[in-house]
Amino acid sequence: MENEIKIDWTVPRENKNPKTKQPYKRGRNWTIVVYLDSAPSNWESIIKQDPVAISPLHDKDITEDGERKKPHYHVILSYKGNKSFEQIDEIARLLHAPIPQRVNSLTGAVRYLTHMDNPEKYQYESSDIRAYGGFDVDSALSLSTGDKRQMLREMIDFIKDNEIIHLVDFTNYCLSDNAPAGWFEILTERNTLFLKEYIKSNWQKYKSGEEMK
Repeated sequence: MENEIKIDWTVPRENKNPKTKQPYKRGRNWTIVVYLDSAPSNWESIIKQDPVAISPLHDKDITEDGERKKPHYHVILSYKGNKSFEQIDEIARLLHAPIPQRVNSLTGAVRYLTHMDNPEKYQYESSDIRAYGGFDVDSALSLSTGDKRQMLREMIDFIKDNEIIHLVDFTNYCLSDNAPAGWFEILTERNTLFLKEYIKSNWQKYKSGEEMK
């Protein structure tokens, strides 16, 4: 195509989270979206030595406007030690992929490979997930107690920093595409009462502050 934009995949990308506009911190778990129409033919062999899980081909995803999305794969990289954005971006560029994103919930990311928690989206087969480099899909699907506590802390910080005063608003956020993977599961998994009371106390604190003005 004459108007096709040429991308120089040798040029490192800026470390910026497209949602928060802040740089990504180092982390063990990252995700990359690989598009079928731009990836090199040997893209899978490039990452097979890394601890990686690859989704089934997502070729039945639909946009909000009802348009069919470009066929793509979701790739999860999970290391024993922290990796920088720059290290993962180097891999993403070898795959001719958009900038990588850090994963907050490994379990949520693995479940998203087939849309397990998104019944409104096409349900892909779990048996079509491919794993290499020692990536244990079954273990990744089980959140440790430490993971759950860390995620709950992050949710509390979000409620506090954004002055959330209604549970419905926080629930709607957890259901949105902007929420970190796994938040809705943590909210509804025996933590609803606690978070409800925390939000209620946040509302009472906010109300007291307004009355004192």
